[in-house]
Amino acid sequence: MKPKIDALILKVAGNSIDGAVDEVAAELPVRLVLNNEPLVTLLCTPTELEELAVGFLLSEGLLHDRSSLRKLAVSGAGPSVELEIAGLPKGWEKQFEKRTISSGCGKGITFTNYDRTKDRKIDTGGPVMTVGAIRDQLAKFRTISALYLETGGVHSAALSDGKDILFFSEDIGRHNAVDKLIGKAFLKGVSIENKILFTSGRVTSEIVTKAGRNRFPILISRAAASCMAISYAEDMGITLVGFARGDRMNIYTWPSRIRM
Repeated sequence: MKPKIDALILKVAGNSIDGAVDEVAAELPVRLVLNNEPLVTLLCTPTELEELAVGFLLSEGLLHDRSSLRKLAVSGAGPSVELEIAGLPKGWEKQFEKRTISSGCGKGITFTNYDRTKDRKIDTGGPVMTVGAIRDQLAKFRTISALYLETGGVHSAALSDGKDILFFSEDIGRHNAVDKLIGKAFLKGVSIENKILFTSGRVTSEIVTKAGRNRFPILISRAAASCMAISYAEDMGITLVGFARGDRMNIYTWPSRIRM
């Protein structure tokens, strides 16, 4: 499965119209099957599908540790990702009966109930990043995605320890890119507590919820933040930074983690 395809287009420039071949980001429905039960279908870039499935379940609160993940496999031309998780609470399926149409790309679905009392607040004492370090990381982050440079049609997410970018993922959906990143770190056995999450897309409540449940203390985006995202970040102890471009950035919550 390829992350991009060639499309025949008509390119208009001024008063001229010419036929051309353009590279566009691929989009494919991928079904997640959990313990032999169809769970959800995600529209995504067809890469890192195992990471996407694992990150999605981590963010939804169904997967907590590696030992409970008994099966993880991509199958079929569809395709599907089949997972088996041990120790799921009785009646876990009911959690997925109430779906919320999110503000994500392609009308994404989340099963999060937005009950902040179920999410532990992150220790607001650390870690700390300097403004200079953020700018350095953003400069690297902006140039990693070859797929974006070729198609202009994907979002990116990166995991940083404050000094270096450790993992990077991309997808047509900003939520998917974050889930792929979270799943990648989990499968490689790298803890993401006290790491920094970079994203290229706008920050809404669902992105902040994913960051909080996976214990990211700092979330930095090149785009805007919504009012609910700011409120959630304040409640969850997350330092939220938006419009981080060039030498500018807006610090919305918990500024004590950012040193000038």
